[in-house]
Amino acid sequence: MPDPAALLDTAVRDGVFSAAVLRVDALDGALLTEHVVGASSADPPGAPIDADSAFDLASLTKLITATATLRLVDRGLLALDSDVGGLLDSALHAGIAVRQLLEHTSGLPAWAPLWRSGPVLESALATPREAPPGTRHRYSDIGFLVLQAVLETVSGAPLEEIVRDEVLVPFGLTHTGYRASTSDPGLLAGGGIVATEVCPERGFLVGAVSDRNTWHAGGVAPHAGLFGPAVDLATFARRVWSARSRGLLSDRLWSGIWAPPPFAGGHVLGWDTVAPDGYTSAGRLLSPDSRGHLAFTGCSLWIDPARRVAITLLCNRIHPTRDDTRIRALRPLLHDAVARAVDAVR
Repeated sequence: MPDPAALLDTAVRDGVFSAAVLRVDALDGALLTEHVVGASSADPPGAPIDADSAFDLASLTKLITATATLRLVDRGLLALDSDVGGLLDSALHAGIAVRQLLEHTSGLPAWAPLWRSGPVLESALATPREAPPGTRHRYSDIGFLVLQAVLETVSGAPLEEIVRDEVLVPFGLTHTGYRASTSDPGLLAGGGIVATEVCPERGFLVGAVSDRNTWHAGGVAPHAGLFGPAVDLATFARRVWSARSRGLLSDRLWSGIWAPPPFAGGHVLGWDTVAPDGYTSAGRLLSPDSRGHLAFTGCSLWIDPARRVAITLLCNRIHPTRDDTRIRALRPLLHDAVARAVDAVR
């Protein structure tokens, strides 16, 4: 059986990505293992990365937005079952619950090149549903943009401030944040920020978000835009796990994260779940109650409550091209290898 480090070393050698950081942390705070491999860029050749190198976290941003939403619910600014149409005074969103935006069951489309229609948030709010709320699970960036409008409406603050005040600061993510939408190859020096991709529209991206809707929104969005190191994602996972005792989330909302999803293998309060059948990026050995999330850039985070571990993988699988999909086969192999390694020492 391959070990996790060997899998990542081989993936870098084969060009699946130029760099990766894997952390496995006990949820009580102890670092069990860490493996760092690769360079900040393959072409042009970049410096070796280190454990603190930052990556484009892409859709792991959704976990932060979802957590900020739950904290605003705890503070009474909205409820999970609040009608989005009522909150936004929008007939287009009548009948959609806040919960359904978090769980990707709103009936809204998955994605669209919103910038072609005007300002990104305005275009998202003008996008009609494809299905009645609650009748299907479809992962939706557009749904999270609608959620941004909800959060900003009920709090009176911009998204970046909400994310900072509700999650980044209280959860201790000291090196994670949004970046301006401009790319700066100078950030590769010393492996500070890892190259994301070569974009047909914008060229070589370093420190500029891959997602084009987010880029056209200035680099700040609820579904993408955050950059950060693996240690911050591991800290986030541990803080989520201990959120009840730390007063970061109420017992009701914390317990809701671990409740069954409305659709098998779907999302629950922003978190992805392990699919019971067919392909699952979490592999076959993580416990069925595990919660996690993936990112288009290759990053992922999973919490296994049975093993009491968090598995953080940061990588740049779309560098230099997003057409390389070998990460799809690697992810479950890696998570199975981590599960075996944890079981072997416990």
